[in-house]
This record gives sequence, structure tokens and C-alpha cells, in this order.
Amino acid sequence: MDRKTMPDIKTITRLDLVHPERLHLSNGLPVVIIPAGTEPVCRVDLVFEAGMRYQDVLFQSSLTNQMIPEGTAKLTGGMIAEEFEFYGSYFNISADRDEADITIHSLEKHLEPVLSLMSEVLIHPAFPEEELNIIKANRIESMKVDDQRVESLARKEFNRLIFGKNHPYGIVGEIPDIEPVASSMLADFHSRYYDQSHCRIMITGPNPDQYLPLVDRYFGQNWPVKNSGPVTRPGLPPLQTSTLKRSIISRPDAVQTALRMGKPLFSRLHPDFMGLSVVNTILGGYFGSRLMSNIREEKGYTYGISSFLLSLKDSGNFVIGSTVGAEVWEETVSECKKEINRLCNDKVPEDELELVRNYLTGQIQRSVDGPFQIADQLRGLWIHDLDLNYLSDFMRLINSITPEEIRTLAGKHLDPSNMAVVAAGPIKNPD
Repeated sequence: MDRKTMPDIKTITRLDLVHPERLHLSNGLPVVIIPAGTEPVCRVDLVFEAGMRYQDVLFQSSLTNQMIPEGTAKLTGGMIAEEFEFYGSYFNISADRDEADITIHSLEKHLEPVLSLMSEVLIHPAFPEEELNIIKANRIESMKVDDQRVESLARKEFNRLIFGKNHPYGIVGEIPDIEPVASSMLADFHSRYYDQSHCRIMITGPNPDQYLPLVDRYFGQNWPVKNSGPVTRPGLPPLQTSTLKRSIISRPDAVQTALRMGKPLFSRLHPDFMGLSVVNTILGGYFGSRLMSNIREEKGYTYGISSFLLSLKDSGNFVIGSTVGAEVWEETVSECKKEINRLCNDKVPEDELELVRNYLTGQIQRSVDGPFQIADQLRGLWIHDLDLNYLSDFMRLINSITPEEIRTLAGKHLDPSNMAVVAAGPIKNPD
């Protein structure tokens, strides 16, 4: 081997992916199996259509999800935690705007008792009032701290402007909204949305044929179907995007100014989403982006700035985010607009595009480097009923997109004159 000669750089054009198998449990619940990995560890994800968009009152979705492992008729929250710990398993819960998850990681040899416990916790939660009061108090204290951060204030205001302050994607819960939430509200939400008609299961590990009978025992045979008829899923109202293009939140005691700049867009299903992801990467999607080069490296206005595309089930947005020196926030906004206009008007040089291609294809490979990483990727695509073929299609687009296509996409979707700007910091509010 001649170590003085650098190996040839080769373009990555395809992915070697494990293709999941789609099945159903004995009660009809859909299952996806990912046969991957070499270690005797497996993961089971239960994904529910139980996100914030479905709640009747603010915090109902997230508090229901958080309270599920806090007790059943037979077990206290402490006993549940000790049981999972005894088997060396990891239990995780989360809820976002569209969906709610319950995930366990377990050694294969302990999967049956872990699934038995998980079934008890999921199907028979007690929502004890005492535990709920503790969780609400902790949530309130956390929110008090968060409300002192200009980044949090800018993020909340941006969501209100983009989606509408009363839209399920834009509404923001505040501290006074937490106290009225009662245990009965959580039990009602759980009974409506944590059932088979709103659930999908993903099983990941090296020996899925061993796991499937156990999963079916606890979530197929022993989880009776409550509703065998067609399920009605409420749709979303139209976006209520504000006509206000600039919002200033004055915090005289703050040291820096938090910025959000962007506009409503579309979900991952839109035919331009992949191409616009490449445009976004050039603009602010990685450390070598144009925004970082300009506003961090050249101007020294910030330690970091980035842009990204958010894909929700029925909508999405484009946003630039940063925290900058208090006196230079308007200059930062001007420089952001300048960089966007460059993308809209000028072709990206081939050497810069090649760098971004290499970065993105490398990121895709890293994102599927391991069984649980593959599961994470599929989980992100699942909300749109997509599969891992989406990543292969994205890889092909990255390698084929042209500078002219990039300019066209930027001009079509990223006109800065249509973007809202939110600034929170030691700024005098003109109103």
C-alpha cells in the first residue's frame, strides 16, 4: 500500500439496505419487522396516532403519554421502573404534534417478561392523581425556566405566526393551561387513541422470528379489539398563517437576541421536498453552509446558525434559527436574505455542489449504520407511509440534481419577501 497516494474518491450511488417485512398480528394490528443486527438485543416500537393535534385540551396528549408508566391498578410507578431496570431494559416515551411513541430496548432472553410488563403498563394505566400533580408541578417549573430563554420565546412566536395561534400545529400551551388537566381527561384520551386502530408496531433485531410470537401474545391475542368498524380520523383546519411579517419580543434583561425566520411549506410527500433538502443544506444545513460561512466565520455575529425543513404529517415549514449579538440582529436578517437571494439568482458552483453531495450521501449512510439507526429512519418515514426506498431515491436525486434545478427550487419556494421574522431579546418594541 502506497500511503503517499490518497485513495480515489468514489461517488456513492446506492444503499445496501435491509428491507423490512410487513405483517399483521392476530388482532389485525400492522407490524413491520426489521431483521438487522448481530448482538442479542431487540427493540419494539409502538407508534400511536395520539399526538397533540388530537387533544381536546392543551397538554392532554403529552401528559397522557408521560403518565402511562406511572402506575397501574397493580403496580406503582416506582415498581414499574424497578421491573424494567431489573431486566436491563430501556423504556422510552415521547409525544409530538402528530404521534406518540412507546419504545423498549431489551435483551432477547428477557423479552417475554419485558413485553408482559409493557402490556400491563400500556393497556391498564391508572393515571394516579398524586403522580399527575407531581408531573404537572415539574412541568411548570421547567416551563418557568424555559420562558426566560429568548430562544424559547422566539420559537413559540414563530409557530404561532406560521401555522396560526389556534391551529393544532401552531397553538402553544402556557403555564396556566397545565393546572386544569385532570386524571380523567388523560384516561379519556388514552381510551380513544391508545388502541389497535391507532397503533402500529415496529420490531427490530437479529432474530425477529423469535420476537413475533411474543409480541403477538401480548399485543395481538391479549389485546382485545375495542372497535372493529372504520376509524374516523379528524382532519386539520387550513393553516391560519399570520399576515404579520415581523414580530419583536422585548426582553431588556437578555444578553443576546434569538432569531427565527421562515415560512410555511409542505410535508415530505411533496415532489419538491427532496430537492429543497439539498437547497437547504447548501444554505444552512451543515457546518460548512453559506449561512455559517457568512454570519459566523466572516461577520462573527453568532456561534452558530442553521436552517432546516420541518416535515409534519399534513404540513411543514422552512426556518432559519440563530442567537446573535443583541446589536446585530437586523444585519443578520439582511445577510440571511442576501444568501437566500444568491441561491435564487445564481447557480451553485460545481465544487460547492460536489461537497454538499458528499456530505449528504455520507449522512445518509451514517443514518442507517446499525439496526436501531435503521429503525429510527423508518420511524421518521412511517408517518407518511413511506419506506426505506425513500432514502435510495433521495441518494439518486442528490447525485443527479443540477445547479439550475437548485436555483429553480430556491426561487420557487424560498422568496425571502414572503418570510416571517421573529426576534426576541433586548430590543425596543416599536409598538
